[in-house]
Amino acid sequence: MAVGDDLDRYRLIRLLGRGGMGEVHIAEDTSRDDRKVAIKLLPTDVLRDPDLEERFRRECALAARIDHPNVLPVYDYSVGARPYIVMRYVEGTDLATEVAHGPLSPQRAVSVVEQVAAALDAAHRKALRHRDVKPSNVLLEQGARRGTDHAWLFDWGIAQPITAPPITRLGQVVGTPHYIAPERLETSGSDHRADVYSLAVVLYECLAGRRPFDGDEVQVLMGHLKGEVPQLPPHVPPAMQKVVERGLAKHPADRYQSAGELAAAAHEALDEELPAPAPAPAPEPAPTPEPSRPRSPWTTPVVTGVLAGGVSLVATPFFLDPPLWSHPALAIAVALLTYAVTGNSPPPTPPEPTTKGPNPGDETRDVGSGGFPSPRP
Repeated sequence: MAVGDDLDRYRLIRLLGRGGMGEVHIAEDTSRDDRKVAIKLLPTDVLRDPDLEERFRRECALAARIDHPNVLPVYDYSVGARPYIVMRYVEGTDLATEVAHGPLSPQRAVSVVEQVAAALDAAHRKALRHRDVKPSNVLLEQGARRGTDHAWLFDWGIAQPITAPPITRLGQVVGTPHYIAPERLETSGSDHRADVYSLAVVLYECLAGRRPFDGDEVQVLMGHLKGEVPQLPPHVPPAMQKVVERGLAKHPADRYQSAGELAAAAHEALDEELPAPAPAPAPEPAPTPEPSRPRSPWTTPVVTGVLAGGVSLVATPFFLDPPLWSHPALAIAVALLTYAVTGNSPPPTPPEPTTKGPNPGDETRDVGSGGFPSPRP
């Protein structure tokens, strides 16, 4: 259909994207004051099989019943000549586009996976399996705080189980090969743990910037069936490797049993590898100098008196009339006078230090430097 055409009560405004599963348009709901919605138009021949039409109806009805903050709401659907699904319109970019620019930080990757896991658990409680969990089906809307994401899980396998070609000779298995669980390739039955496996692939891709199993289709499928999980890049916390490996276990019983359990383990691994920084060691105190022993106030007069007395005693015999300065009494008087002038004075006070040390009450300062594209199907 062309832009400007009407589809029942919806008026198409702009094409958002086109893929093998149809087209996604922005449209106006003329019955709701021209509210903007997103409409996915399916190929015209997808519902020719009555069984497929019935399954499509059932899955649309289930998806419309999921009320969760991380599930993109389904407002309406049609099984007419041109089948379509009407969803809430959200401005943002899909996770596949973000990962194409490079790996996400471990913190951001875990945050997105936690939100997708919450959406999956809500769906599983209503017996609805997504069957096509992958980055292109996760819409990221910028959160209220800068640098945060609000993740929306959409496209609930509603179209892809209908039109995806068979990928094994055992029967028709629908989904995207890079994210499909091993049990879906070997048997006709699987449960919600297949979505847990796909979510683990998404977690690996967010952390590594690449899928765990790549190559042609046969190589990818053999990787899911028998391949070992490649190592994550060095910047990823090592504990996360064990989380991804368990999430990608070949047998469902060895896997996390719910999407929320996988997300909780990833969060715990992230916390284990990011301990609080250790406090800086306290500086060693400067050695205290030995206090100098104060000189006795009697030292100077005693020494002076002894010397003066000694000189007097030695000089007296050589002079019949000893001069006044050599008389012992004078020596004693000089000693007493010296004591009165100097010996009784307190020792000089050391000068104040010129450098002021840190005040425990001073404020510690750290001087630093300087100062959505639209969703695609």
